Amino acid sequence: MHSDSIAIVMPEYNESDGILIFLEEIRDVFADVDHEVIVVDDCSSDGTADIIDDWGTDASSHTRVIRSTPNAGHGPTTIKALRAGLGTGRDIILAVNGDGQFRASEMLELCNILSVSRADVVEGMRTHRDDPLFRRATSAATRVLVRLRSHRSPHDANTPLRAYRPEALRTMLDLLPDNAMTPNLIISAQSRRRRFTIIEAPVESLDRRGETTNGTTWGQRRRNLPTRRFVRFCADAARQWFAPGPEKHQ
Repeated sequence: MHSDSIAIVMPEYNESDGILIFLEEIRDVFADVDHEVIVVDDCSSDGTADIIDDWGTDASSHTRVIRSTPNAGHGPTTIKALRAGLGTGRDIILAVNGDGQFRASEMLELCNILSVSRADVVEGMRTHRDDPLFRRATSAATRVLVRLRSHRSPHDANTPLRAYRPEALRTMLDLLPDNAMTPNLIISAQSRRRRFTIIEAPVESLDRRGETTNGTTWGQRRRNLPTRRFVRFCADAARQWFAPGPEKHQ
């Protein structure tokens, strides 16, 4: 049995068709672990929060929902989820997106690695990814951005799956503005810049749980072409990344 207590924090938006499958898998895999799941719903329009609330009435689910209004975007919702996890006082905070693109068994393994090591953060390095060309180009660009800021290159700069020690996460959150569009990139850069001990553990990247692998965040219809919404987000995130800010200089 895993001896550390774990807070699993999960930002999500419009995941009603697949999130219960993911939460049930987490419940089963973490059954013998002292844990809780905190889902931060970013004002979903498909009733996701209500679905989780109904399912979470079973005490064995160890799940609660924080409803975030108005819709704030993935970055601020991720930060809110991380803050909620840190507030539990548990030994490990495990962050993962609500689209269910990871196996719960590998999520637990990241916690095991953190528990037995002296690492500050264990990053889930995604493997077996079948991304279209524009996504691969975006991923390559994020690795370059992190290297320019920290002089160290991650294998997966924007992975949403990470296990944190509370003291390391507290340091990272102090550097994150609440409106950060790419908090995982900032964390990748700042954790390396501060010479945190980081372990990159391979995890298999799965298709999104649910009826469609695309989800609704970017309005994706053609898998191999970026949407205007995605391009606009990348442009706005790049402007925010390069804008002067205290987290770039500390």
